[in-house]
Amino acid sequence: MKKNKFINFPWYTLFFALYSPLALLAYNIGQVDISTTLRSLLVSLGITLILLALLKTLLKDLQKAGLIVALIIILFFSYGHIYLSIKNFQLGGFLVGRHRYLAVIWSGLAIFGIWWILKKLHSTAFASSLNLIALLLVLFPITQIISFTMENAGDEQVTLPEHQQKNAPADENLPDVYYIVLDSYGRSDVLQKDLDYDNSSFLEDLENLGFYVARCSQSNYANTELSLASSLNLDYLNVLNEELTPETTDRFLVWPLVKHNLVVKKFIDLGYTIRAFDTDFNISDIESVDYFYTAPQRGFNGFENLLLQTTAGIILDDAGIFRNFHITADDIKYNRILFTLDTLEKIPQLSGPDFIFVHLLLPHPRFVFGPDGEMTIVQKFSSNKSEYYSDENYIKGYKNQAIFISNRITEIAKDIIQNSSNPPIIIIQGDHGPNHFSEADRMGIINAYYFPEVTQEFYSTITPVNSFRLLFSTYFGEDYPLLDDLSYYSTYKNPYQFEEIPNECR
Repeated sequence: MKKNKFINFPWYTLFFALYSPLALLAYNIGQVDISTTLRSLLVSLGITLILLALLKTLLKDLQKAGLIVALIIILFFSYGHIYLSIKNFQLGGFLVGRHRYLAVIWSGLAIFGIWWILKKLHSTAFASSLNLIALLLVLFPITQIISFTMENAGDEQVTLPEHQQKNAPADENLPDVYYIVLDSYGRSDVLQKDLDYDNSSFLEDLENLGFYVARCSQSNYANTELSLASSLNLDYLNVLNEELTPETTDRFLVWPLVKHNLVVKKFIDLGYTIRAFDTDFNISDIESVDYFYTAPQRGFNGFENLLLQTTAGIILDDAGIFRNFHITADDIKYNRILFTLDTLEKIPQLSGPDFIFVHLLLPHPRFVFGPDGEMTIVQKFSSNKSEYYSDENYIKGYKNQAIFISNRITEIAKDIIQNSSNPPIIIIQGDHGPNHFSEADRMGIINAYYFPEVTQEFYSTITPVNSFRLLFSTYFGEDYPLLDDLSYYSTYKNPYQFEEIPNECR
């Protein structure tokens, strides 16, 4: 009897409640920290159990209560997926993707489903079958997560070729080195053409501080993790990992190259203190750091916001309910960026030598900054994906954030130079350009170098793969020949099917 009760308990409700958070984690595994999903899983389970208990008490029928809860879970967790897929869909000039239509349809489905379960469903003797189906369903993402965790548990740091291992220079006054990556910050001519944004005053301000600005620079790769894997390991990806063939779609293969990169290894060997900042973009959170700066957390974390957008909770989010409590993804990004910039300004006061890696998700969406640093939201539905913005809103949001970060980075660079006890080295660089326009435009980036007290032959088309080759050869007695400056475009879906993009900037 007890065995039958256990088998026929509606465990499927709990499995369904776990499935959506786990499936979202599996899809984004590596890009989010697994620990950030725990609260979502617990809340989902807790609400499901409470709802199941309430309906059981009201209906006096556990099986029908379980079916109603399962129906509610399925409708709740599917709503956001459907809404986002039809959001911009028009039928004869009529915009279909509106909450006012989809919410009514989903409510109708819920009402009809509950009525059918209560009034028309006579046999409920299939709990054990539903339990098995739901269990198998939830095992798929769990298997993916475990597989990824096991495969990456043994990641080792990049091994330096023997000829590259050098002793620290005899000069004890080693310079602090700042590597500041501005995500999606494009090249000046691209910004002028696509966004009608003239950032020449920013570039001139950098040059007046002593920077060399490579005005025809391109990124080596079109995606963040590929670009960082190359620049932080001083080489092209086909050399760093022979498994990255055009047929391969596994993005995980490059992540260890970012997290355990050659640049950090070399600075550790040189006796540097390594400092990095949390971006809520797990791929660029490098490991083996001495200090990892994290902004105070309030409200939803990045994963929770992503999950919210795939559920019926997106209705409340779009209505501005969460914004009133300052707990949205927009608020979190806004506060994290300000924390990072404020902390960055204080680093020259610390004893060095330091290597500081800063990956700022600006001007990359989501768009939360106005040109003067005020919080500005350009459209009700905010996202970190450019395809969810109209051309008009993308241009407006990008320009706002580009103006803000240009002004703030100029101030910070000036403070770093003035307040450092030893002249610092600073690289300010885009990982790729704006991703709302053409493939070639995505490759054009900002690329600026502050290399003090040396005479160095820079050139306008230098790419990130040569940045640290130049740095280590110039300041640390290394002998890194410069590589050909090549740029490869690829899509997110097929990251290693590269199309070479020639540099036509003159």
